Amino acid sequence: MEIKPSYPALFVGLLLLVGAAFLPIDRDVVRRHTLDGMARDALGAVGEGVVGPVRLDFTDTAAADVATLTAAVRGATVEVDDRRQPRFEVVERADAPPLTLSSAAPDDDRLTLTARLGEGEVVERGARWATWTSLLPPLVALVLAIGLRRVVPALFMAVFVGATLLHGGNPLWALWVEISSLFGALGAVVGVGASDSPGYLAAVLADSFNLQILGFTFALVGLVAVVSRMGGTRGLVNALAPLARGPRSAQAVTAGMGAAVFFDDYANTVVIGTTARSLTDEHRLSREKLAYIVDSTSAPVAGIAIVSTWIGYEVGLFDDLLGTLSAVPGMPGSGYELFFSVLPLRFYCLFALALVFIGAITGRDLGPMLAAERRARAGGPLSPAGAVEGEPTSIEKPGVTPRAINAIVPIGAVLGATLAWLLIAGTAPMARFSPLSLTDWKQVFDNAGGDIALILLVTALGGSVLAIGMAVAQRLLGLREAVGAYGDGMRTLAEAAAVLIAAWGIKAVCDDLGTGLAIIALIGDGLPPLWIPLTVFVLSGAIAFSTGTSWGTMALVLPIAAPLSATLSGDPLIVLASLGAVLDGAIWGDHCSPISDTTVLSSTASGCPHLAHVRTQIPYATLAMGAAGLWGYVGVSGGLPLWAAYGLGLVTMVGVMLVFGRSAGPVKAAAPGG
Repeated sequence: MEIKPSYPALFVGLLLLVGAAFLPIDRDVVRRHTLDGMARDALGAVGEGVVGPVRLDFTDTAAADVATLTAAVRGATVEVDDRRQPRFEVVERADAPPLTLSSAAPDDDRLTLTARLGEGEVVERGARWATWTSLLPPLVALVLAIGLRRVVPALFMAVFVGATLLHGGNPLWALWVEISSLFGALGAVVGVGASDSPGYLAAVLADSFNLQILGFTFALVGLVAVVSRMGGTRGLVNALAPLARGPRSAQAVTAGMGAAVFFDDYANTVVIGTTARSLTDEHRLSREKLAYIVDSTSAPVAGIAIVSTWIGYEVGLFDDLLGTLSAVPGMPGSGYELFFSVLPLRFYCLFALALVFIGAITGRDLGPMLAAERRARAGGPLSPAGAVEGEPTSIEKPGVTPRAINAIVPIGAVLGATLAWLLIAGTAPMARFSPLSLTDWKQVFDNAGGDIALILLVTALGGSVLAIGMAVAQRLLGLREAVGAYGDGMRTLAEAAAVLIAAWGIKAVCDDLGTGLAIIALIGDGLPPLWIPLTVFVLSGAIAFSTGTSWGTMALVLPIAAPLSATLSGDPLIVLASLGAVLDGAIWGDHCSPISDTTVLSSTASGCPHLAHVRTQIPYATLAMGAAGLWGYVGVSGGLPLWAAYGLGLVTMVGVMLVFGRSAGPVKAAAPGG
């Protein structure tokens, strides 16, 4: 089916791009938060390891910056005996070593900060001044993706626009830097040199984490293709068939599978999307519905699981906030305790998960998803385009006997080996480990978090070898046939790989342009305490939607939301709700963003066109967001009991599904080719 551009959407998008120049971005807010971020970074490097009294010296520092830098020094923390404590004590004694901080704005584009402790080494940090142009790359990506209905060129154009802005507005020079650095990166691989001025795409390809995640995704999809070809997927579907008696129960079974793979969102997305596809196809669920279930049981599960690759990251962010929150009464003394204090206030994640099961139980759908489900139930194509090309091999070889064990063993080996490796790597530095201790589990994932991409890649490759070996040993497939099926599966990810690379490039561009700070400056920080949690929830969602990264959004907004809520409110409940709102807002925005890597993986692994997944998922994400914002972040902040917030939120979502949702109708025979 030919995909035609939407000219009205392009026209509206052009107006948005022009209108961005007139947005009221507060330069004072930009300066304050930019300086605060640079100060936190510089203070972590200056006089490394030194803790104690210091005398502040603001030589050559603008008067307006003194308060910001002083607050940053007082908020700097260090971990001592597994607890965070203030790193510096600000004193007026002449014998205390001077901590010299100097800020300057040498031109209209950049701010600089230098820091020096005593006679130590000078640490310098710089950042681009965020302006309305900082919003252009994500706006270009969104406008072109929706208007042209082509994600890949839209994303690469956005990277090019950002690179042009960062290279002095010279598009030819930006193009040269990007192309030459790509060739330089390729040359480095074969040992013939590298570019002295790497571009954004080359930097993405040079990042070992990105390459390992890409390798893991390719390997796991290839593994599933081999498993499908030798009848393992069909055997697994046959084993689950008694549980899935129709479209509703098939949705619930798929959601349950997603909740079970709780330890990593990447693994969840690819494993469930590829293995559950035959099950949902069997019961005539659209690919849009499968992608929605996969996406809504990945980050929401990993983000709140007490044992996952996410918890180490989230706890690490919370650890850095303890000094800032020390004046708030009743605040926990460790990042892990803070994580558990915030957990009951993670309304969006819990409502998004609940909504998946509500949809399965009620059998009703909303908006574009209803049209997709009616198409599939009526015997039409399962995907909007009705095509099977570009999907991992999912049809078993004629004549093979479907056996669930041929899916359970290789996929189970990947999951089991991943968890085992995480345990081995995480417990190695520990003197003792108790599986019943949540603190010990936190330490395990902290220790192993830096190796997660490598662990996923190696275990997926190992599982691939096991799958091919099982197919050949049982004489279900010849070696050439098994390798061919593996390659067929990997080839389907070519476009998704391009989208992921471009999405990572946009994230780097947005970081350097200060896109998140520009959005923050549009809002300001003079808010009534009651509205702080909802505001940071929406703000986090807007940043994650624009940049396509939930983790990056968390890292950007938490250092702003914590002092904001502590200063303007001081109420522990408001502070905790604000922290939870940042984490959940980042996941909500990531869910709705067409440039999010997990959104891309969800659509690809499910065999669903990317923009079709985005369009059909947004109404559900918006409903969960509305329930979380109304009853959670506003209601609880205003005194509503926690149990009432969850009860009212569930009633609201059920009511909307019953009143506005409609049944897709009974399953009919598939049309030829559907």
